[in-house]
Amino acid sequence: MQGAKRWLIIIGIGVAVLLVIGIIIAALTDTWLDILYVALIVLAAFTLVATGLLIVAALTLIRTITMVRDEVKPLLASVQETVGVVKDTARTAGQTVTTIGSTAQLTRDFAIAPGVQTAALLVAGQRVLSVFLGKGHVRKRSEERRQQQLEAIYEGE
Repeated sequence: MQGAKRWLIIIGIGVAVLLVIGIIIAALTDTWLDILYVALIVLAAFTLVATGLLIVAALTLIRTITMVRDEVKPLLASVQETVGVVKDTARTAGQTVTTIGSTAQLTRDFAIAPGVQTAALLVAGQRVLSVFLGKGHVRKRSEERRQQQLEAIYEGE
């Protein structure tokens, strides 16, 4: 990069020196009008070349835009297909969640709830029988009280 910059500076200085020499020679030989005509012709030629390059650049831009548009169309179709698949997947997942919720509710209503009620009835029946047969909480509590009283009496002596 530095080498190219150095060469451009050298070329620019050389062109400036040639212009100064050309102006001095034109002033001494009194050929200003001829130099003006030549400069106008060269300037017109550069303008035509620049216009041609602008036309080429515009045509290249149009071709690039057309190519990008042609490349984007299949991508958009693929994106639309993917969106459709995602929508179907979301719909299926929603239906699955609904089915699982319904299954859980049916299981709770017809399997777990009766089982819990049956177990509760068995435990309640067992407690009732143990109370009636003398092995309930009432007897245990009275025995505990009697034991505490006996301990208090023995400690007091």
